[in-house]
Amino acid sequence: MTQHDERLANLRRRAAFERNDLAASVRELRLDAADFRHRWRFAGWAASGLAAAGTVGWKLFGRNSLAAKAGRLASAASLLVGLGRGVSKVRRFW
Repeated sequence: MTQHDERLANLRRRAAFERNDLAASVRELRLDAADFRHRWRFAGWAASGLAAAGTVGWKLFGRNSLAAKAGRLASAASLLVGLGRGVSKVRRFW
């Protein structure tokens, strides 16, 4: 082999090694990116679930919810019934 052929063979070996090294680095970056995406996707799903649960909870038990309105209505009805009983007891004495 001539010096030129030896130099070309060395360059080919070096290129093959660097290609393999570059491919391994790209593979590692791709896996890191996939893991990063997976973690953020899971975090998004969890945040969406918590937001939905919070919204449902607020609709069911919040200040303007049907349960709160029913509670206020029941309190008002109880007050009116109590006043009605009190008035009827007072009328008995007259």
